[in-house]
Amino acid sequence: MAFKHVMECGTVSGAAQRMLTAQPGVTRLLKQLEHDIGFTLFERIKGRLVPTPEARLFYREVVRVWTGVEHLRETARRIREREVGGLRISAMPLLGMTFVPDVLADFVPDHPDANIELSTYRSEQVIEEVITQRCDLGFAIVAQNDDRVDQAFFRLDSLCVLPTHHPLAKKAEISLADLGGETLICFETHDPLRMALDRLLERADIRPRQRLEVSLALQATRLVGHGLGLAILDPISASAFGTDSLALRPFFPSLGEDFALLTPRDQPGSRLAQEFIALFRQHHARLGAQASSNP
Repeated sequence: MAFKHVMECGTVSGAAQRMLTAQPGVTRLLKQLEHDIGFTLFERIKGRLVPTPEARLFYREVVRVWTGVEHLRETARRIREREVGGLRISAMPLLGMTFVPDVLADFVPDHPDANIELSTYRSEQVIEEVITQRCDLGFAIVAQNDDRVDQAFFRLDSLCVLPTHHPLAKKAEISLADLGGETLICFETHDPLRMALDRLLERADIRPRQRLEVSLALQATRLVGHGLGLAILDPISASAFGTDSLALRPFFPSLGEDFALLTPRDQPGSRLAQEFIALFRQHHARLGAQASSNP
């Protein structure tokens, strides 16, 4: 530090004033540094202290290192004050395309300097991302407990999406029996939600008038919006793609499915991750209330 200040001030007295110490102390530190590095740093010419060529080269490195140290100090301070940090999120498409971005829309303004990464993968890949710690947290549908990750489960209860002018829209809740004689817009036959709904309909001997089969929730909501039928969807898809022409009603019996919030096993989450998870929980808790209050 003494060497840096002498180079910048040009005099030992100036360096001493900056360091709030006496000149002999600065001189002693310079001599000790010269002894340690093995070459002369200053020559006195006509009463002035002149840096040697070696000192100028050495100073460049001192400045580079000093800048790095100052950057580390500033980074530590900002992390301590929660100004910066990194958060890597992996999510299955259902959450990664709409719901997680909505959560981030509330999260980012309070963390303007945080580095956020959001990637969307199939659930199997999300699990792998968390296990290998390529992300800080992930959202996926998990077939069974995996002891390689920590898991917190959330439920998505099913909703019935129907045109606002449909007679059933007057009901507070749509039941399985209400689907009889209606055009049902549903996913492909191998979709878990479709399979569960078909089993219930068959068991209760309830027959929709017609089925329109789609691959995506967006397609289902568009068809419902055109008045072509009803659809049973998760609340995220129903809300994300909903328009003024749609009504959302709770559906009974529930065909909801569970998804998991995954974090690396035995790896404490950062403060940034913990704050995001808390906000995610708040948004998830509002899903059911929003659906129930949909006019």
